[in-house]
Amino acid sequence: METTVDQFAEAVIASPSQYSGMDRIYIHNRILALVGDAEPLAATDERLVSLADALVQTAIKNEKIGDTQSEREILSDQLMDLVTPLPSVLNQVFWDKYQTSPQAATDYFFDLSKSNDYIKTRALAKNVVFPAMTAFGELEITINLSKPEKDPKAIAAARNQPQNGYPLCQLCMENEGYRGR
Repeated sequence: METTVDQFAEAVIASPSQYSGMDRIYIHNRILALVGDAEPLAATDERLVSLADALVQTAIKNEKIGDTQSEREILSDQLMDLVTPLPSVLNQVFWDKYQTSPQAATDYFFDLSKSNDYIKTRALAKNVVFPAMTAFGELEITINLSKPEKDPKAIAAARNQPQNGYPLCQLCMENEGYRGR
């Protein structure tokens, strides 16, 4: 019987990441290192984000992470990183597509960002939208419900963490791939 870990590993191999079928055991073990090796919880469906959600719940059950919004998001990002091409691969594919069509290149990047949950489409769907026609065209006003305020306990815990100067800033090139707090 195929487990959620197996399903997620297959999705990683099928994705445009750097992995192939020969990496199946390696990917499987990477997932287990993140979520624990006890029986994984079942996903609600076979979509990648549902599989990741089930793996995050498995990690909570296995006490690999705490049940906080921040820890759930970090682990989910770590899992989704497995399906994301390396920066050099991503840049090359984008550049190759850009030579043919800038629109195709940006569509590729946008679709990848949705599929690896970098763009949180489920969360964005919660936003309240108010469209309004203006003299300059349609204006869209939104109430952002997709990114709730940080938990006061998480803020207090972060304040008590030793500062090491990393990440330097949210947009610094040196932070490529960094998905920490």
